[in-house]
This record gives sequence, structure tokens and C-alpha cells, in this order.
Amino acid sequence: MMSGAHIKKQKVRPTPAIVRKAIFDILQNIEGKTFIDLYGGKGFVGMEALKRGAKEVIFVERDPVLCIFIKNSLTKKRLSENARIYNIDAINFLKQTELTYDIIFADPPYESGELERIFSIFEKKNLLREDGVLILQHYKDESLREKMRDLKIHKCYRYGDTLLTVYRRQK
Repeated sequence: MMSGAHIKKQKVRPTPAIVRKAIFDILQNIEGKTFIDLYGGKGFVGMEALKRGAKEVIFVERDPVLCIFIKNSLTKKRLSENARIYNIDAINFLKQTELTYDIIFADPPYESGELERIFSIFEKKNLLREDGVLILQHYKDESLREKMRDLKIHKCYRYGDTLLTVYRRQK
């Protein structure tokens, strides 16, 4: 028995199946697209993207235990080939990446302040390709920016206390 040791409790909140299905109903065809699963957790959203034909899925998860879980799940489901896992904080990943992507899905911990950090990065740099999409999963009471540079809210979908907000480039 470990006395005095604090065991960090995982606050993983996997995206419910109905919301996962909604994400891909919103995106429709993702074949050949690059997909980032920020705050990857157990990787369910990113794995669904791979099953639906994404060219590449990047899992970004800061918890090394969850990264191992994702890696093992990908191997078991034979989905490793087009997947990359980054054991890094989501905000640092966004700051450091030099690439642009087709789809960025972010499901940060609810009411954590992470959305504001994401917004400030999107204000400074372009992370999406021309027809790129940013989808944020968030708590219904969290306030979002209408616009970030040339991205603006395209549509919002509600599932109980969970919202999916879709940003697209203004035409």
C-alpha cells in the first residue's frame, strides 16, 4: 500500500457514441483528409476517422498512459498505418506545428479555459487548409468566439449538455 501518495484520477470523458456519429454526419466524406484529434483521450474519435477513410489521423494527448492505450487500440484494430500519436499538450502542439490540416477536432476538458487558448492560437496562425473545418466539442454554457481571423461559426449542434460548434472559412 502506498501511503501519502496521491493517485491522479483520470478525467477522461469519452465522446458519447451519438456525438461521435454526429461529428462524422457533419463532416460527411473524410476520405483522403488529414484529421487531428486534439485532447485524444482514448482515441475513439480519431479511430472512427481512420475507419471512415481519413488519409492520416494525428492523435494529440498529453497523458502518456492514454497514448499507450491509443497505440494498443490502433494496433489491435489494425489502424496504426495512417496514425501518429503525439504525447504533448494540445496547445503546445498547435503552437509548434508548421502544417495545415483538413479537419481539427478538439474536445478539451469542459470549462477548463482551453477553448480561449485554442482561440488565441487560431487568431495568430492559420492551421486549416482552404476547405478546412474546426470542430469544437464543449459544454453548453461555455462561450465561444464568433470569428477567429477568417474562420467563423458555420453551425452549432446540441446533444444534451454537449455542443458541437463547427468553424469554416468565410467565403
